[in-house]
Amino acid sequence: MTGPRGYVRKQTMISVVITMAISAGFFLLVFGSIDPIAVWAPNNLALDFLPQSGAAAFMAALMPALQARAAIAKGQLPGTPPSVRSIVVRAILLALLALGLAGVVIGTLKLSGIVTFDWTAAFAIKVAYGALLGLIITPPAVRAALTKG
Repeated sequence: MTGPRGYVRKQTMISVVITMAISAGFFLLVFGSIDPIAVWAPNNLALDFLPQSGAAAFMAALMPALQARAAIAKGQLPGTPPSVRSIVVRAILLALLALGLAGVVIGTLKLSGIVTFDWTAAFAIKVAYGALLGLIITPPAVRAALTKG
């Protein structure tokens, strides 16, 4: 690892893998083997982007930032550890921003006119979206923790 930059990259890649796994697990729990999956009622694939975005983004911000705080406290990274409160507040704010991204996805699905996805396509979309959340949410959360933000 090459200092703070390398740390951010490493934490981001770990977060991407974890958010993909969590997204896959919840997809299987919520949709099981339903095929095809309706974008709207009765299956509501589109609306499922809201809880996925909020929960995955919160965890993609919270856990890596708490790990960064611990690494700073142990002297493994330079700086002063940020407060847990600031980490939690930032995770909540990033989760709220992710809900905006979910709104864009939902709006795009509405405009597309697509009414169903086959199981494989829906699974791939949700897992890829989970990866995207980890990729865009984790870096600012970890960078802020490293700069005591």
